[in-house]
Amino acid sequence: MADSKENNLWLNEMLLKAFLKNGYASSNGNKSWELTDLQFLFLTPDLAKGFLKFMRNPLYRKQFFELEISMIRQNAIEIAKVIGDEPFNLIDLLCGDGLKAVEFIKAFNSQTGGKVQIRYCPLNVSSYLLDLAVANVKKEGFTNVAAYEPFLSAGDGRSLRFVGKKLRDDKFEKHAVMLTGGALASFEVNSYLFELSRDLKKGDALFIGNGVRVGDRFVGLEKYKSDAFHDWFKHLVYGFSDKDVEYDARFVNSRVEMLYRLKKPLTKKLKDKTIKFMPGDELVVAVLYKYYAEELDKFCKMYFADARIVTDKDAGYAFVMCKK
Repeated sequence: MADSKENNLWLNEMLLKAFLKNGYASSNGNKSWELTDLQFLFLTPDLAKGFLKFMRNPLYRKQFFELEISMIRQNAIEIAKVIGDEPFNLIDLLCGDGLKAVEFIKAFNSQTGGKVQIRYCPLNVSSYLLDLAVANVKKEGFTNVAAYEPFLSAGDGRSLRFVGKKLRDDKFEKHAVMLTGGALASFEVNSYLFELSRDLKKGDALFIGNGVRVGDRFVGLEKYKSDAFHDWFKHLVYGFSDKDVEYDARFVNSRVEMLYRLKKPLTKKLKDKTIKFMPGDELVVAVLYKYYAEELDKFCKMYFADARIVTDKDAGYAFVMCKK
């Protein structure tokens, strides 16, 4: 079902409130407004569907789905060793449609015979994606997936602070956390892993799938300017038409920034507040931090007693298996 007009108006109001709360940075006489919390890109069904459409795009699918699944299968033995043979909560941070969790469970079961009990726990701010993830895992009929516990969550490094405590019980004491699809790249990795590790206990596991930089640090910008990103992000900037803004991407502040740039003057009102946008002003809606494999490996080993990183043959994608 498409988003209602009321939902879109709510989203526009939320966007403007965030701009007012966060303020802006000034550069060369223009304002740069930032709204880069990843949760905002999943807030409505339209945004969630935009993400699913993006996942099907060859730009994303080859690296962040097909390649990642291949690496999960290739490392099934190591995954099973890291998790062990005790029942566990499979926490799917920033879950998409649940299909990677399906492949993860298949890989794990291939080594354990499906004898280890699992509780599947997807986390996302989108109830649409939570329902889809649970439905896709249930569809597989895994006999050892004994329970489902979806949670609405922003997916940031503090996500397990309350969810993790609630999930631990006599039957499912251990956590195995999936952070796949390059989700970690949307956060400053050191801060994220520090926060996440604080809420994991000895024996818990973390599995990361993330792109890594190869060669020069600031290259390959054109792929981030693809319409595939715009087709997803445009649902966030509801109220700004293609006549008002244009999509762009750039390298700045040691990261990739995806943004919309104002093409003409525009005034937005929020109750008694007025926000004036001028040509050249920017709305930064997403960021990506890209690290070399050795940098990611170093960060993981700072917070986990055991961390092993493997890369694909082209070294552009990494799968990291960590144990607390």
